[in-house]
Amino acid sequence: MNQESIASSLLQRVKDRSNLLMVALLGGTFCTLRFLDANHPFSLPELVLPFILLFAHLVLAPIPWQWTGDKSTRAGNGRGVLQALFFNGLWTMLLFVLLALPMGHPGGPSGIPFPPPPEGPRPPLPNIPFWMINLAFAIVFGFLHADREAKETREKETAELLRQSQSRALQSQLDPHVLYNALTGLTELVYEDPLAAEDVINKLGELYRMLSVHGKGELVLLGEERRLVEAYLAMEQMRLGERLRVAWNWPAWADSLSLPPLLLQPVVENAIKHGISPSGAGGDVSIACEREGAWILLRVENTGKEFQPGAPLGIGLGNLAARLELWTGMDAKFSLESQDGRTIARLRWRLA
Repeated sequence: MNQESIASSLLQRVKDRSNLLMVALLGGTFCTLRFLDANHPFSLPELVLPFILLFAHLVLAPIPWQWTGDKSTRAGNGRGVLQALFFNGLWTMLLFVLLALPMGHPGGPSGIPFPPPPEGPRPPLPNIPFWMINLAFAIVFGFLHADREAKETREKETAELLRQSQSRALQSQLDPHVLYNALTGLTELVYEDPLAAEDVINKLGELYRMLSVHGKGELVLLGEERRLVEAYLAMEQMRLGERLRVAWNWPAWADSLSLPPLLLQPVVENAIKHGISPSGAGGDVSIACEREGAWILLRVENTGKEFQPGAPLGIGLGNLAARLELWTGMDAKFSLESQDGRTIARLRWRLA
């Protein structure tokens, strides 16, 4: 790990409530044992000593095992032992000297028997046997904790790579689906209006170019997705003419949002394919983006043929629902319903 990764790992250990609970329970156990020892006086420094030592082990002991200087998650055993001996030996010795000053004499923590100190003043030096015990504990504990964090990191990276590969596989299925539907609609126009069909073919080439670029990133700006939808709608407008009426309710701030590619386009395509095209009179499509507290809402409404509740989702929306399940950390949700003669599709996700 590099310095930034180690600092992030250290902060995570401090914020982990289970780690803090472990320090509190073990430290409290040591203090209880000391309190039950009626033959030994109870002092405030000895009360806080177990908590300080345990917290220091939790925060500092894994660091020498995590320092690699590269992308590796844990140092090798040989390098780790040497680094742990030096680093843990240094901070434990320093901590023991600092703790010995206010206590007036070196000694072990509560609950651990050590012979009483001899009479007379003594220099503030740590109890060497107890320091060696803490050094050994720091090396072992640091190795176990660093190894566990390294395994968790590798598991998260593996899961993320799997999620990305699944998402790209689903996305690659969607790109040909968009073009297939466009070509299917084009065949109708070839016989009715060859000149318009030629314009649609040009639009189709532009759409394909945009798709080939748009789908390469894991996240894209919502503004890029909007421009892709506008290109798709321009092609459909030439095919459907006055039967397709589109209205946008799109604030300027929406263009700067990031989301996985091809989330809005399948919803708009579904509205036209299953709502507008089957209707002889055509219909209206309304596309809106709104902010609801910590949530972002994309809403696509269409008239024409209504969505029948319980009907299975097509390829585009089924693909969309599957990809949303892989979009971790954003709590994304998709819904499709019929209301007052309109089909309403909603895509919601929480801002990071």
